[in-house]
Amino acid sequence: MTVHTVYVGIGTNLGDRAAMMAAALKALEETGNVRRHSATYRTRPWGLTEQPEFYNAVAEIATNLSPRGLLTALQRIERRLGRVNSGRWAPRVIDFDILIYDDLTMNDGDLQIPHPFLRERAFALVPLAELDERFALWRDALDPAEREGVVALNDEEQARFDTLLGESGMAMPQETNHIAQRIRALAVFLQEGDVARVRIERGDEEIEVVRGNDHGARAVDSAGAQEAVAARIDTIRADIVGIFHFGRPPAAAGDVFEDDRELGHIEALGIRTPVHSLGPGRLVAVTAADAAPVEYGQALFMIARG
Repeated sequence: MTVHTVYVGIGTNLGDRAAMMAAALKALEETGNVRRHSATYRTRPWGLTEQPEFYNAVAEIATNLSPRGLLTALQRIERRLGRVNSGRWAPRVIDFDILIYDDLTMNDGDLQIPHPFLRERAFALVPLAELDERFALWRDALDPAEREGVVALNDEEQARFDTLLGESGMAMPQETNHIAQRIRALAVFLQEGDVARVRIERGDEEIEVVRGNDHGARAVDSAGAQEAVAARIDTIRADIVGIFHFGRPPAAAGDVFEDDRELGHIEALGIRTPVHSLGPGRLVAVTAADAAPVEYGQALFMIARG
């Protein structure tokens, strides 16, 4: 079976952008093998400028799906993650674009490859050229003002995104700056992999995470103190089809629940079905969008237990 190399653009500017980007990268595994992905950038809106900044990235995937089959699969993931059709260039909770599919050129109505606006979009060309130097000339041909609208995440944003990406099971995050975030990310990596011990030294800081026998992972900093870390990440999913609404105040990543908390509800046929945290924990990702349609089984929240 033929395997195709495809570059897929990813964008989000609604809700928890870091959590949605991490969820989108993980969901792309449904279409094939995600070989690698670019850095994530904050970017100015394009087309319709009066809206929030985007997070954008590009992923390289190896897939045996046809162009039309891949488009269908990406649209299905968009809907599951909360995408609604709100008009051209409008704000969106998630957006996938097929940028390049092998060396194919095609125009089939709603599917054009390469993407028809690729040469004009810095938010696509900057991360694409990071993965494939063939597109560096296209990137460099852009107006400098366009390129200036694509900015790397700051240290705090990058640290949080790397942690969320690690907790999603996608990849071991790169270096982060906050010691507690590094400990959590390393612990999740250790629990989901085959290694038994991870050690990082940076300047005067030293972090070591060791897999325990029956007690999860433990983390040790340079002072020798031990910190218990979350042993499990639970995903709270929609159990019916309907419209999701946040509770008040809306739950946000970082919230800690001492006991069960109602996070929102799904409305269907005039009936409100509550969505609960199902016990205590720390909210690490919000993939739900307020007043957006959800499907049965769609991920809404990720909660660290322990």
